[in-house]
Amino acid sequence: MMRIDGQNQIPSHEDITYFYRYVFNKAQMENDCMIMSLIYVERLLRETNGGVCPNVKNWRSILFSCMVLASKVWDDLSMWNADFSQACPQGVNFSLQRINELELALLTCLNYNVRVSASEYAKYYFLMRSMMIRSGLTDKETLCNTPLDIHAAKKLEYLASSNSSEFKPCVFKRSKSMDGIEVMKDPKSSSKTHLATLEQVIRM
Repeated sequence: MMRIDGQNQIPSHEDITYFYRYVFNKAQMENDCMIMSLIYVERLLRETNGGVCPNVKNWRSILFSCMVLASKVWDDLSMWNADFSQACPQGVNFSLQRINELELALLTCLNYNVRVSASEYAKYYFLMRSMMIRSGLTDKETLCNTPLDIHAAKKLEYLASSNSSEFKPCVFKRSKSMDGIEVMKDPKSSSKTHLATLEQVIRM
C-alpha cells in the first residue's frame, strides 16, 4: 500500500525539491544518481509515448521509482527495497510491496533497458548545469570547478558496455542498510581525482 497526505494537491517547485532532496539524502545516494534518475524519468515518458505522465497522484511514485532504479544501477552499495521504504519524508509512505511493484512496472515500461551511455549522461549533465546557472541556483564559476572525473567516466563506460545493457538484479550489490545510519557520507574524498574532459566522455 502507498499512503500520501495531500495527494490531490498540485505540487509546487518546493514540494518536488523537498521530496527529492529528502529521499536523496536519506538513501545516501551518489550525486550521479540525480542525472541517472532524470534520464529514467524522460525515458519512461518516451517509451510509453506519454502514456505514463506525471500528475498530482503519481509524480512521487514515478520520481521515487526512478531514483531507486538509478541508485541500484549506479551506486556501489545500494540499499534494499525494505530500507528504501523508510527513506520518504513524513506524510509519504511506500510499503515494501508497493516499491517492488513500482520497480517491476518501471523495468517493464523501459523494456529492462537501463543502459545509459556516456554521451547521454554528458548531455543531461551539461543541460542541468546550464539550467542551474540560468535559474540562479548556482554560478558558472562554481560548476566549472566541479567537472566530471575519470572515475565517473570509466564507470559510465562499464555500465554502458554490452554486458551491462540490461538490468540484472543479481549482479548489483544491495548491502547498504539504514540501520545505525545517522550521518551522511562525506562528499570529499582524500584520494586524488583525475578530471575527465567532455571529449573523453563523449568518445566512450
